[in-house]
Amino acid sequence: MKGQRTIKRYPLCSLLLLVALLPACASERLASAPDLCSHWSVVVVAPKYMEAWVEDLEVKDDRGYWVQIPQGVVSGLGQTAGWDNGEWYSGGPRLDSAGAPMEVSVRWQSLAEPQTYKWRFTVPESMRQALVKKEPSLFRGKTELACRSDIAIGVAPGGRTIVWIAGGALPRVEVMRGKAEVEPLGPYQGFSKGKYRPMHELARKYVEEHGIPYGSWDH
Repeated sequence: MKGQRTIKRYPLCSLLLLVALLPACASERLASAPDLCSHWSVVVVAPKYMEAWVEDLEVKDDRGYWVQIPQGVVSGLGQTAGWDNGEWYSGGPRLDSAGAPMEVSVRWQSLAEPQTYKWRFTVPESMRQALVKKEPSLFRGKTELACRSDIAIGVAPGGRTIVWIAGGALPRVEVMRGKAEVEPLGPYQGFSKGKYRPMHELARKYVEEHGIPYGSWDH
C-alpha cells in the first residue's frame, strides 16, 4: 500500500551484540580525542626496605596485545609500615603506541620473606577514563592541564597489593587494593631451583633487626 512504512526486524542476538560494542567504541573515541592524553605508564613500587624483584610485568591493551614492561628490583616508597601517602619515583616507560590498558599481570619475588607472588587484575573503566582526562594542575605557581596517566602498583610482603594513579602535580588517587596468590613454581618459575635474588645489604639488615610489619598494609 502506498505510503506504508516497512519496519525491519533484527534478531535479538544482533541487537545485544550492538549494545555490547558501544562501550568499546566509546573508549576508542575517548582515547583519540585531541583534548585528552594518549599515553600512559606503569611502574611497580614497594615499601622502604621491603624490596621486591619483579620477574614479569605485562599489560593487555584494548586491541588484545600484551605489552611486556621491564622492571627489576623495586622499592621507592618513603615508609616501611603501611602504604606511603607520598609520591613514587616514576621510572616507568611512557607508552604512546599501546592501546588503553585492560588487564595487568605482575609476578614478583618478595625478597624480605622470601616468597614469590602473582597478581592479575582487570583495569576498571573508571580508571581508564581517569588516565586520559586532562585536569587543571598547579605547578610552580602556574596552572596547567595534566593527566593522571602514571600507574603505580604497590607490592608488599604477604602478597598485599595496591594500585594508584597520578601525574603532573595532580594528587595521587587510590584505585584498588588486592591480595596476590603465591606462585606455586617459586622464583623464576622454578628455573632457579628455589633460589631467590639477594637483598641489598641495608634492606637485609633492617629486616633482620626490625622484622616485617605484616598487617600494616591491610589499612
